[in-house]
Amino acid sequence: MSRSQQTAGPRACTFRVVSNEPLCRDHLRLKLSIADFPPAAPGQFIHIGPPAAPGEDAGAGQGCCGSATGDIAPFLRRAFSIGGMCEAGGEQVLEVIYRVVGAGTRWMAGLRPGDRVDGIGPLGGRFPFPPPGGQAWLVAGGVGLPPLQWFARLLHRSGWAPVVFVGARSRELLPLRLDETGGQVRAEALPGIEVVVATDDGSMGHHGSVVEAVQAHADRQCLSQSDLTVYTCGPEGMIRATARFCAGWGVRCFVCLERAMACGIGTCQSCAVPVRHAEDEDGWRYALCCTDGPVFDASEVCWDR
Repeated sequence: MSRSQQTAGPRACTFRVVSNEPLCRDHLRLKLSIADFPPAAPGQFIHIGPPAAPGEDAGAGQGCCGSATGDIAPFLRRAFSIGGMCEAGGEQVLEVIYRVVGAGTRWMAGLRPGDRVDGIGPLGGRFPFPPPGGQAWLVAGGVGLPPLQWFARLLHRSGWAPVVFVGARSRELLPLRLDETGGQVRAEALPGIEVVVATDDGSMGHHGSVVEAVQAHADRQCLSQSDLTVYTCGPEGMIRATARFCAGWGVRCFVCLERAMACGIGTCQSCAVPVRHAEDEDGWRYALCCTDGPVFDASEVCWDR
């Protein structure tokens, strides 16, 4: 991603927890409020952790894990895509959707309204818009949904008619509040936007993978490949399958990748992504997911490395 696709520079900040509630069996939605967060865009992320203890460096990227007030072992901040941002009461409210998988997210699950969260943001680059008059399909799996749902709402407000594909193992694991009234799927977080659901066990929507649902939807559409842009975020296997399908169909695809990020600002070099680079003698080089991404043109990623 070029620097021109990035927005405002990041800064250290302290958020206040507005709410922290379950969305489904495995996923929770955390809302964080701050008075003066820099402008941000879908695709960008924040790096968050517990407040630094008195005398500690709040920008060191470390916090402690356990209850919101307990004293526990240090851990590095975690990177989370921004799933939405709006103004309320003169402050910016950011949304994060997460799944409890380890020490950091267990700490997050214990947060209550009024608790403080330290962070850095906004980080990374944004999704590029599709061409004027073009179509946008957004393909999400699990916690890959947050940046895409924010982007879908922005596209909808800007005059596009995006289609959002959401996949999960079963209905109870979909990180969306859904309504099937009248035979159509509607999502509370995506008002007025077409939603296509796929579940591995067939408990809702297409019985199979979300990429298969995209393929089935494509078979029913009469559209020019040049009019369509696909955006995807989620498990890497799903992202790779979506990228392969788009390459075979001749459709441009942008991927939002996930990597472990110890710093989030390009210092630790831990989030390397192999990308094509014509000027290198081997034809490729490493980019950093945190500063060069996390959004990449799928055709530029070396998926076989």
